Amino acid sequence: MSAPNRKGIGMGDAVLVWLAIGFIVVFGGGTYTALHLGSWMAGIDAPPAHPIDLIAGLVKGRVPWPTEATVAACVMAGVVLALTIVLLVAWKKGASKRARVDKAARYLGRGKSLAAFSEKGAKATAERLGVKDIAGIVVGKVVSTGQKFIQSWEDLSIDIWGPRTGKSTSRVIPAILNAPGAVVSTSNKRDVVDGTRGVREQAAPAWVFDPQKIAQEEPDWWWNPLSYVTDEEKAYKLTQHFSIGSRVPGSKPDAYFDPKAEDILSSYFLAAALGDLPITQVYIWVTEQVSQEPIEILREHDYELQYKGLESTLKLADKQRDGIFGTAEKMIQCLKSRNTLRWVAPTGGATVATDARRQFNPHAFAASHETIYILSKEGAGSAAPLTTALTVAIAEAMEERAERCGGRLPQPAVLPLDELANVVRWAALPDLFSHYGSKGIIVMGILQSWSQGVELWGEAGMRKIWSAANVKVYGGGVAEAGFLRELMDLIGDYSYINVSTSSGKSGSSRSRQQSKERIFDVSNLAELDRGRAVVLASGAPATLVRTMPWYTGPHKEAVEASIKKYSPRPEEPTETVPAASTVNPWVTK
Repeated sequence: MSAPNRKGIGMGDAVLVWLAIGFIVVFGGGTYTALHLGSWMAGIDAPPAHPIDLIAGLVKGRVPWPTEATVAACVMAGVVLALTIVLLVAWKKGASKRARVDKAARYLGRGKSLAAFSEKGAKATAERLGVKDIAGIVVGKVVSTGQKFIQSWEDLSIDIWGPRTGKSTSRVIPAILNAPGAVVSTSNKRDVVDGTRGVREQAAPAWVFDPQKIAQEEPDWWWNPLSYVTDEEKAYKLTQHFSIGSRVPGSKPDAYFDPKAEDILSSYFLAAALGDLPITQVYIWVTEQVSQEPIEILREHDYELQYKGLESTLKLADKQRDGIFGTAEKMIQCLKSRNTLRWVAPTGGATVATDARRQFNPHAFAASHETIYILSKEGAGSAAPLTTALTVAIAEAMEERAERCGGRLPQPAVLPLDELANVVRWAALPDLFSHYGSKGIIVMGILQSWSQGVELWGEAGMRKIWSAANVKVYGGGVAEAGFLRELMDLIGDYSYINVSTSSGKSGSSRSRQQSKERIFDVSNLAELDRGRAVVLASGAPATLVRTMPWYTGPHKEAVEASIKKYSPRPEEPTETVPAASTVNPWVTK
């Protein structure tokens, strides 16, 4: 907190008064009980029942104090001492579990103010939406009351957690384990896959899309990105994923070459899809520059504007044309990776129609309870354009299914998109975010910082998605003063009464004044204790919650079994070969 809760100079006096009252109650009550009990045990007349008569009789010697009363008093004192020790130990143990920021919880959301996000409120929402047994996604337990704070099946969320703050264990994995329908999980690490795959496979198959060998998964299935391209609009959307996914964060596109490159790529994707060709053919056309094949395919399928646009580009001056095709080639660099191509193109000389492996169908997935893990990482060789394209293809298939089902999926689909700005560079998400919740597509966008979102969507786009999220969770570990200052303002103030005492010739006087202080300041938020999160939810005050990692929940044993089954094992020891320094190659036997 930014300032202590100042109650004025009278606070110490009040404490002394209450301590005095407590001593009188305990000592007087103990004496009264011990004397009555001792007199009964000694078989003498009962002492006066009224406390004043009893005290007066003891002082004047008219009321005897038997030995049995002393024994009773000692026993009672021992019991009180033992209870005091137990309470002190319990308090100390509880204090060790309290975080530094927990004292702020009493000024934040609690009780009725969180009714919509309580277990009862979330269950009511789930029943209205036809979801049984699972009320929603548990964000954590409210520090001040211990009640669960639950994200319902209508609430979309944006999380900002710094590195190594527990977002996977506390948010991603629990959300996947409790999802009632299909799950789309993105990540740049394998921990989520290993921890949840075994649990999810008990209900329905799981898919792992791993073009960069993060989980060392072998491609016994594949997805054809061109199956998404059904018309020129879908071709343009696919092109945008490659354009944005290949762009260095913070860099600006060229005003001439980038749009021209996107235009030819869009036409090439459309031509390859119409001709039932693999996506590798697009790369070949781009590098050849002069191929007439895509023009002929587009002409054959009556895409006049597209093939005439290609023809005009091919007629440009060599230097100008080289710049356009060079930009296009840069956008599809990820298609040069042989490991990546095993996931998105036919292998072993097969064609799109003859590849014997299972082919992933986003529309079939949208109607299932299956799980797909989409893995990628930033940097050289990133498969972000393809992981973005696959995620968007699934989300759009879910949206289409929701429309066919009356506007909402029969069972909510959960999309915990970890490392959203790196793995899934979904440029259009801010515009889609506001209505996905009503369709049962529960997106959980997870970023490491505010600036990550700004790099992808720009400042306006980041503010749009932040405002559209029903639940905003900050898990600590961020040192961006601007973001933390805005978060501090959103959390707000607390009020307190400041009592001041002044003395003069005519005596002393007291004045009471109401003041306000920030509940948190920037440093408190930057140093937020691990295991704590601040939640901002629509229609509710800011709330401090204690996070609930998977190992504190009912799936602990199942997750541990999944980790044991799928996590990599150390390689078996091999036969030791003598070091080169111990062998003289010139000595013959």
